[in-house]
Amino acid sequence: MYIMMKSPRVLGINGSPRNNSTTDSLLNIALKGAIDSGATETEVLRLAEYSLPPCEGCVSYHGICNLQECTRRGGDVVRRILDTLKGADVLLFATPVYWFGPSGLMKNLIDRMTCLEHKQKILDGRVGGILCSYEEEGASLTISQLFLTLSDMGLMFPPYAYTYNRGETVSPDTEFYAYQLGKNAVLMSMAFMGKLWWNKTGR
Repeated sequence: MYIMMKSPRVLGINGSPRNNSTTDSLLNIALKGAIDSGATETEVLRLAEYSLPPCEGCVSYHGICNLQECTRRGGDVVRRILDTLKGADVLLFATPVYWFGPSGLMKNLIDRMTCLEHKQKILDGRVGGILCSYEEEGASLTISQLFLTLSDMGLMFPPYAYTYNRGETVSPDTEFYAYQLGKNAVLMSMAFMGKLWWNKTGR
């Protein structure tokens, strides 16, 4: 059973391959909102710093798809990243838009997260948020793709659970919504206190 602490642990997942990017800026604003709302522990997982092997699609051919098998086959990097995800109460996903979807780094992580969802629903009850930077069209498609996938993995989303910014400079409106996203995610996480009221087992 998932028991949540009073002060949520917030993990910002950065899917940009570049340092000091707009994605960085959006994520930092959201993390500030999280801290200002009571989060005492925040961490950034920068996917570009890890050589995360791609998902082998075990679930597609009725192979064994669970956390134990995935970490056994994937090695230390897979184990370290998945353990980091498991240890967070709030997960903020930040990515640039590449070809109407999330970056390859973020998509690779999402695929790897299948072992946390398939049959086990290990992330059930975590609170999520989505931040997106883009130059052309595709922000709504990217957010929709992430939202549908993460919701099916058991993540809950607060009001104003996503935001997006066009261009290199973060607009005042986007800054407001990114801050509010971090704030609302933490407040929602604290409000539920680990009570999985939606779970059919009644836990």
